[in-house]
Amino acid sequence: MLYKVMDKKDYKDFVSGLLSDYKLIGPKKINEAVHDFVQIKSFEEIDTSYKKTTLPPAKKLLFPSTEELVKYKLNEQIEITSVLDTEEMVLFGINAWDINGMNFLDRLFTTDFIDDNYIAKRKNLIVIGVDTEPSETNFALEMGAEYAKSGFDLFMTEMQDKYFIRVATARGEELLKKYAKGTNVAASDADFAEYDKVMEEYRKKFKVKVEIESFYDCFEAKYDNKQLWEKISDSCFSCGSCNLVCPTCFCFNVKDDMNLDLKTGMKSREWDSCMIPDYGLVAGGHNFRPNRANRLKQRYRCKLKTYLDKFGSYSCVGCGRCVEACLAKINIYEDINTIKEEVSL
Repeated sequence: MLYKVMDKKDYKDFVSGLLSDYKLIGPKKINEAVHDFVQIKSFEEIDTSYKKTTLPPAKKLLFPSTEELVKYKLNEQIEITSVLDTEEMVLFGINAWDINGMNFLDRLFTTDFIDDNYIAKRKNLIVIGVDTEPSETNFALEMGAEYAKSGFDLFMTEMQDKYFIRVATARGEELLKKYAKGTNVAASDADFAEYDKVMEEYRKKFKVKVEIESFYDCFEAKYDNKQLWEKISDSCFSCGSCNLVCPTCFCFNVKDDMNLDLKTGMKSREWDSCMIPDYGLVAGGHNFRPNRANRLKQRYRCKLKTYLDKFGSYSCVGCGRCVEACLAKINIYEDINTIKEEVSL
């Protein structure tokens, strides 16, 4: 890791240089309530002061909601053609918890099987992170996801008159050399001291407190408490909104679309949700997770235990999107604390 600083007066030239040479996806204010990551055409469109976006930016680029996988022709021999739709682009202004969510997907799609579509997109993605303020439902600090150690080329933190930049890749260093020529200088001891104070104040902005360290054992203690899980899930609509806005949820459905000639078609995948009743339905009419309590319990296991065992990290980054998206106001961090309280009774 290299540590650089860039004067604020050179920030516009840096971003404008990227815009001139790359397709750049960045945060844009859509209206008073909504920011979204879209293709940026001019420097003035970028707004890194956002606190939240509905969809996680890295997930919708690397693992889109609908994606073609292969095309096929049914002749004497079946012809199958892979579809790899990707181009080099810059993802600018993504925050730490969404980078950590992307890091989880990186591991997921390269561990038990190799997802060529995901990997092709990931290799073509230049990632420039920016520290942003948390929303009122954000508990990334409690999940250890408020700070990204990897997964980016550059990570920028705004200070008084400059940006403190962590350079994680050779590609990131080349971008600074090319587009920030005047201020591509190593951080001094004074810069590090100021950065440390900025990060200390930044972490104070996370207000939600979660008893996450005790959840691992408390979950098992209450795993078979049917009454508790029915109470927690009682208001759930089984709509799947929590899955769709999550930066680490990866469930998908694969479908075939045959053309009218009955000789050509396409296989594609689309986001699915383990919270939807039919997700666990298999041939013969059996459903492995037929009720809301069982599905919500499995969601919490997946987020807070399964991948802690598998990868050594949670598959929840504490972004708080599921809390805001839930029509029934089910709150994952309140439920974590509730389970702790149930064990302590």
